[in-house]
Amino acid sequence: MTTRLAPFPPLTGREPCRRDDVDPDLFFDADSTAITRARRLCIACPLRTACLSWALDHPAWTTHGVWGATTPERRDELRVEFTTNSEKGNAA
Repeated sequence: MTTRLAPFPPLTGREPCRRDDVDPDLFFDADSTAITRARRLCIACPLRTACLSWALDHPAWTTHGVWGATTPERRDELRVEFTTNSEKGNAA
């Protein structure tokens, strides 16, 4: 069985992370205030779910930064949750 990875979301240039008035480095700043601001911008993005799916499927490329309104730690937690739930579903 093969697993299909989520494709990178098709960007339009209108996403909050692509706005001219937003510094892209904001999404990779370790400062808690910057993380909060980046997450707030992501929450309003129509591609948030697709971005998060991509980040979850590509952990080696998303070890830093805010992706889909999540921190690296939260993405690690989600991967564990998804794996655990998947294993429970396969055991039935």
